[in-house]
Amino acid sequence: MNPAGPRVPPLVALAVGVALWFVPTGVQRALWLTAGGDTVNFDVVLLSRWLAAALLLGFVLAVEKRPLSSVGVRAPRPRDVLITVGLAVLALVAGVALYVLLAGGGSGQESSQSGQIMAGLSVVQSVHLIVNAAIVEELFFRGFLMERLIDLTRRVWPAALVSYVVFVGSHVPGSGWATTLTMVAVGSVLFVGLYWWRRNLPLCAGAHAITNLIILANA
Repeated sequence: MNPAGPRVPPLVALAVGVALWFVPTGVQRALWLTAGGDTVNFDVVLLSRWLAAALLLGFVLAVEKRPLSSVGVRAPRPRDVLITVGLAVLALVAGVALYVLLAGGGSGQESSQSGQIMAGLSVVQSVHLIVNAAIVEELFFRGFLMERLIDLTRRVWPAALVSYVVFVGSHVPGSGWATTLTMVAVGSVLFVGLYWWRRNLPLCAGAHAITNLIILANA
């Protein structure tokens, strides 16, 4: 944080972040209308997510005039990386196990909207999706949302709670309740906890990528 405090009020910054988060949704709907209701090019949607992330970083640097460390972009310590990998593997196993108990088996996404999309992706596209989700979602939901809520409330726990609820809730339409209440919910505890613990975006992105390895099962 700047010594003199943020140049842009936290509420204004949050509004900008929300607007940028919905840029890919707008692109997807525009493409869908242009295609006359046909399947939208998934690669273009992922590129629009990268664009939204780039615009957010540009906003932080050029408008807020704050360093990337203000959204958690900093080098992690090797020990923290090892701990994160171990916790992420445990979260992946626990999430899948809970899904099996709740829904009776499978990878957890076959019948959902997201699952149907992912089933048609190649291995390369699946890896791109994993990397995209890990970096873009952690940037918006942890690095930016949590930090600006901390600026606003001066406390970490409200930021963590909002980040968790909004992130988990945003997965319901695409992933369905079973996947959301198991794999997404468990993974989100880890992501929020990691950011609370270390305020480090690369750690959260790495954990997110590991817990999303289940996507490769659909490739």
